[in-house]
Formats: sequence, C-alpha cells, structure tokens
Amino acid sequence: MDGWSILAQILILLGSATLLGLLAQRLGQNAITGYLLAGVLLAPYLVRAAGRDAIRLLAEIGVALLLFTIGLEFSLTRLRALGARVAWLGAAQIGATTLITAACACAAGMRTAPGIVVGLAAAMSSTTVVMRLLSERSELDSAHGRAALGVALIQDLAIVPAMLLVPLLASSEQAGQGLRLLAAALLKAVVLLAAIYALMRGLAPVLLLKAASARNRDLPVLLSGVVCLGSSWISHWLGLSASLGAFAAGIILSECVLAEQIRADVIPLRAAFLPLFFTSAGMLAGPGDWSTLGLAAVLVAALVLIKTGVVLTASLVLRMTARDALRAGVSLAQAGEFSFVLLGFARDAGLLDEMLFRLLLTVSVLSLLLAPPLVLLVARLAVPTTSRQGRAGTAEGSRSGHVVVIGYGPAGQQVAGSLREHGVPVLVVDLNPRTAAFSSPGLPIEYGDATQQEILERAGVPRARAVVVTIPDPLTARHVVAQARHLAAQAPVIARARYHIHSESLAAAGSDRVVSEEVIVGRELAHQTLQALAAKP
Repeated sequence: MDGWSILAQILILLGSATLLGLLAQRLGQNAITGYLLAGVLLAPYLVRAAGRDAIRLLAEIGVALLLFTIGLEFSLTRLRALGARVAWLGAAQIGATTLITAACACAAGMRTAPGIVVGLAAAMSSTTVVMRLLSERSELDSAHGRAALGVALIQDLAIVPAMLLVPLLASSEQAGQGLRLLAAALLKAVVLLAAIYALMRGLAPVLLLKAASARNRDLPVLLSGVVCLGSSWISHWLGLSASLGAFAAGIILSECVLAEQIRADVIPLRAAFLPLFFTSAGMLAGPGDWSTLGLAAVLVAALVLIKTGVVLTASLVLRMTARDALRAGVSLAQAGEFSFVLLGFARDAGLLDEMLFRLLLTVSVLSLLLAPPLVLLVARLAVPTTSRQGRAGTAEGSRSGHVVVIGYGPAGQQVAGSLREHGVPVLVVDLNPRTAAFSSPGLPIEYGDATQQEILERAGVPRARAVVVTIPDPLTARHVVAQARHLAAQAPVIARARYHIHSESLAAAGSDRVVSEEVIVGRELAHQTLQALAAKP
C-alpha cells in the first residue's frame, strides 16, 4: 500500500468523522460517539481496501499523538491539589476493578495471566471522554468532577507499571523466563524515561526559551511534534509501546516553564488526533463477527456495573455524597485510551489471541459509545440537588475577582504595581518568560500568547473584574481586546493605544476605555511647558 493510498484512507476517516460528529451533536450526543460510529461503519470498506495492518498502524499513530496531548494536559500540581481522598479513591478503583474483573475472567475459563491483563484494561477509563463530558457541562470543578478527573489522572500514571507487568505475565506462560524478561523490560523503561527526561529538561527548555524570546510561534509547535514522534520511535525501538513514550514525553514537557503556551499551540491539534484515534479504534473493533455482539453487550453491561459499583462504594467509604459518588462512578464507567494500548501490547506478547482481542476491543468501543448518554441520563436525574453544587464548586475552585494585565513591559509593570498597592488582586499574562525577572514576589504570571483564547481562559478572564491590555502593537492589541470582550462580556476592558489613530479601532474591537499615548504625552508636554513658563522670572 503506497503513501497516497494511506492519505486517502485518512481523508475518508476524518471526513466521515466530521460528518457523523456533527450529526451526533445535532442529536444531543457527544462528538466522540460520531467518531466511533464512523469507524464501525467504514470498517468493512477500509479493511478490505487497506488491510487490517494499515488500519492498525493508523490507530497506533492516532493513539500516540492523542496520548501526547493528554500528557501535556497532565499536571502533578493539579493532582496534588486534588488531595489524599482522590488518591485513595484512584488506588481503590484500579485495585478493586482489576481484581473483580480478573476473577470473573478466570471464572469464565480464562487463564490467570490473560485475566489479569483484562482486569487492568478494564480498570482504565478515558481521560479524553471524562474531560470532554465534564467540560461541556462546566463540572470540572464540581465534587464529582474533581473526583473523576483525579481518578483518571491516577489511572494514566498506573499504565507504566501495567505495561511493565505484561512481559512478566507473558513469561509466566513460558516457564523460566519471568525474571529475565521483567528485568529487560524495567531496564528499557528506565533508559527510555531517562533519555526523554534528559532531553526535556536540558535541550527542550533552552530551545523553547530562545523561540519565545525571538517571538517565533512556529518553533514550539515543530519542537513538540518532533518530541512526540521521536519519543514514540525510541520507545518502539526499545521494544516498548510507542504510545507509552509519547505519553511520557507529554508529561515531562508539561512541567516546562512554557507549558501553558505549548498546550495552547498543540492542544488544538487534538481536533485531528481525536477522530483519527476513535475512528481507527471503531474500525478495528468491528463489525467482523456479528455473532459475538450479544456477548459483547453483556460484557459491556458487566463493565459498567463493576466500575460504577467500585467507585460508588469507595466514594461512600471516603464520605462523598451518594449523588456525587454515583456521578463520579458513571463518568468513569468506560474503557480508556490506555485500554486499547494495553490490550494491543498483550496481544503482541502472545497473551491474547486475535479473536479475544477483537472481542475486547468491541466491548471497549461499545462502552465509549454508551458513556455520553449514560452520563447525561444520570446528570438529569441528579439535577435537583447537584446543579447548585456544581456552580458553587466552580466558583470556589477558580480564580475570580482579579484584574488581568496583558503585557508586562514598563506600562504593564506600572499598572500591576499601582493596582497591588491599592489591594487589587492582579494576574499578568506575557509571552516572554524573562518578565519574571522584573516581577515582584507573589505576582502570578501566566506565560503565553494572549491572542489565543485558551491562554486567556487559563488566566481567568471570564471571571475577571477587569482586563487591561498594555500591548503596544495595534494589531495584536486589537485581537486581544476582541478575545477578552468575547470571554468577559461584563468586565471593563481598558486598552493602550500607542498612536491616537488606533483608538477607534480598539474601541470598535470591544475596549470600554482607550488610553492614547499621544494624548497623554501631549497633555504632559503642555503641563511641563506651563510649569516652565510659570517658573521663568
């Protein structure tokens, strides 16, 4: 199969995913539902035209790119802020779900080693689906939202030991090789993580800072792509999962000083990665053999009941309310991106045969299809008592009532300093990391390009008391003013106009007040002239 044929398959996948994603949203469903259905419907044609190996390659590329963006969104600071209760909940969910599912698999006649792998795959939930569903309902900062997101993040971390466990389980099927294979897998993982960490902590920050200082917007995106694909290739070369390398690179890069700007530049690319992964997963899952559809439906029901029941029970033990516990459990009651990775790795290791692998993929896809309507149903049932709680949680967990100062040159420094002297909370947004050298202790700074909506949202512009734009460039300032006005419809927006001729365009973009440098300078010159004349004898 040549490169143009692969490109044709990708175009068909993305085009179909776009159409069915739009249709799903028009019907009140999540776009991910449309992506999965596109893959299922296209499977008979594209598998016949391209071959299952080509589709599997597309799925591996899609999941690697997707997991890199998930790694970028990962934050150890956010995980620590969620507290010990969420950590205990995550550990209980992974452990109990794995044990219960493995016991059920073994009771059904499966060997112990494959049963454990199936249990680990069942314990994983989709971070993408969880974040998308919670974000669409503005519930990321609600009690059940924080619990579900925290558990999903802990599951993401748990994939590393789970992947290392697969060679050991595979070797248990081949007596006498367990310790040797486990030691080899551990050594490869250490080499991979050490190499990625050294590059991310040494070379990447230097290049990113150089690019930021030169105002080069292309280099961070290009560098992030090289990091993602390079880490995937190194991981594959070492005999590990390519997706594991991409995820590890994303996590390490997320702690960089320019992490917010990298996210803002790279995360929009998820619009292509997301449908590519989910449509490819849908294609691999079926419909190859309709005779197994009934069994798959039963297994999906069992998966949802087990995961919901485990999270519900653990949450109640940790003193969450019954409604929050139920909503957190339902939010996590689906398979995840790492389920596909783990099952594929286990198949390659000889733990799962092709028929069982495809059945488990079908179960995973069906659980993802079921997730959006199930979450919506439970949310509607819980509306009377949780709608007020969700709004309160959002207000409590987000920055609000502050003034956002965009640009931290001499003008921005004067504005921020004066506001803080009067007791007004301030947050600064600036693209250049070197602005920290001019900031006073305790001044929060968000590094990123204020022309991008994601950066302004992270700075809390929608909840800001006011927005001050001190950027001298008129085109950039006008763009930022328009974005700020869109996000903060009620907050006053004050903008700086370097030349009076740009005042009208800034006002038209949405600025409530425009400070013209030429007018201020003219007034000051007149004032100084009058003082000089008065002082003259």
